[in-house]
Amino acid sequence: MPRSTIIFYLSLFSLVFLLSRCAKPVSPTGGPKDMDPPLVITCDPPNLTTNFREKSFSIDFNEFVNLKSPATEVFISPPLKSPLDSRLKGKSIVIRFDDDLAPNTTYSITFGNSIVDLTEGNVLKGFNYVFSTGDYVDSLSLQGSLQTAFDHKPKKDVFIELYINNNDTIPFDSLPMKIAPYYITKTDEAGNFIFHNLQNKQFKLFALADQNGDLIFNQPSEKIAFCDSLATPSYFQASKPDSTRKDTTLINLQNFPSYSLSLFEETDSIQRLQNSKFPKTGMALLVFRFPVKNLRIVPLNFDSIAPWHIEEISKQRDSVLLWIVRPNTDSLIAKIMVDNMLLDTVRLEMTKKENLKPSEKKENQEKLGMMISTSGLGFNQYKNKLGVTFSYPLIQWDFKRVLLITDKDTINPEIKFSDSLKRKIIILHQWQENTNYKILIPDSVFFGILNITHDSVRMDFKTKEERDFGNLIVSMNMEKRPGQYIVQLLNEKESILYEEHIITGSGKIQFNFMPPMKYKLKAIYDRNRNQRWDTGNYGLNIQPEEVFYLPKEIEIRANWDVEETWN
Repeated sequence: MPRSTIIFYLSLFSLVFLLSRCAKPVSPTGGPKDMDPPLVITCDPPNLTTNFREKSFSIDFNEFVNLKSPATEVFISPPLKSPLDSRLKGKSIVIRFDDDLAPNTTYSITFGNSIVDLTEGNVLKGFNYVFSTGDYVDSLSLQGSLQTAFDHKPKKDVFIELYINNNDTIPFDSLPMKIAPYYITKTDEAGNFIFHNLQNKQFKLFALADQNGDLIFNQPSEKIAFCDSLATPSYFQASKPDSTRKDTTLINLQNFPSYSLSLFEETDSIQRLQNSKFPKTGMALLVFRFPVKNLRIVPLNFDSIAPWHIEEISKQRDSVLLWIVRPNTDSLIAKIMVDNMLLDTVRLEMTKKENLKPSEKKENQEKLGMMISTSGLGFNQYKNKLGVTFSYPLIQWDFKRVLLITDKDTINPEIKFSDSLKRKIIILHQWQENTNYKILIPDSVFFGILNITHDSVRMDFKTKEERDFGNLIVSMNMEKRPGQYIVQLLNEKESILYEEHIITGSGKIQFNFMPPMKYKLKAIYDRNRNQRWDTGNYGLNIQPEEVFYLPKEIEIRANWDVEETWN
């Protein structure tokens, strides 16, 4: 075959192959996902309009939008009597006013996170529409931050309110409890807030986690924060919310005053019984709002002349376990007396297990439980005593039958009660490092109230080595902030309190034999010296007790001493 013919057929084959590849259908990719929020094109009348005389305004966007939760996200400052009427019209939002506007007043409509695009739900955050019924737009601003008083966590979506002293019938300090605020905004995810377009006045600054939507502090459980002094706005940023210019210069807000607020919940001063139940045979539980004193319980459904119960009051004195020693008692009707006053009447009944066969009833009989004080990490014998807690107070015991076993020895350890109710014991021994131990308790060694006993019990644990732990030494310098402080060592999430110290002056605090991990160091200014944190009270102008954190986390390593200085 001539060379030219071979070349012709090869070229033809290549062309057919390429055409077949090009003809193969491919699904369209659809392009990148839209991540951009809606863009404001125009406002009518324009944003920052003066001598505003309209009953409505509209905002035009570059795409179709939706308005989410306008009742809670869209609000106007100063407030109007009637709510705003918001409607969607094509790619626009139209806002109407039913009330007459005050003369010579700057109004700001805050949209929060309500404006989203229709397709992807991208949020246009923090858009404001501002206008004035007078000749100029107020131009002052005020900024700050909000965090919880006890643990310094930022709180979002909390109303920040400003009041002016313009009411002749209500005292200035009572305004947050009587009327809606003059200006309002919300905190963002970081707890920050900012007001723009304020008039040149001093304001009462108040924060409210509103529960009933009226913007007034009138619910006992509503969390609040307030500033001790009047807040003064500053001129530090021109407000042009709908500007699309890329060369807009923003001033560094860190150079201007900022107000810090601590959110707290007031304590209801009325003592109440918050919970009561009969969770198991021989035990009733009462939980109070506050620590109780002079508690007296008078049963109404049986004779109480003979001893019928033992009281176990919690360390905080806000809950009480009633251990019923009267046989066959599965219900309790009683008057709860505190300080010789009737607090409540309870009617408690133990949950009964119905339709059980005789064999099942025998298997479900109450047993005396035991819980050893070691954890899955082993027994820290350098810091703790080995304890056992029983599920019921004991009425009979034989410590000589308890065995402590190692690989080499079996002994009867020394055992003592550690509480007056005889529900807790400690086992005393010269513990050896890195050693496996077993505690063997034969059946029926201990008997709880109502003659409840147990089967054979074996408890295994292992001691630690001294080098497994680290020590923390903190030098406290309190010259600038004298007083009494509660210094706490907590885990990273603050869910576990490892140790606390009460201090009244500068010096060193030692946290010895601590497990290796990261910790937080917290100090509570114990203003009234009652050795606990106390919340605030707005009516009495009392702020919650201040809480401080060492600015960094502390990492304790095994076999190391860590030293920190805290000023």
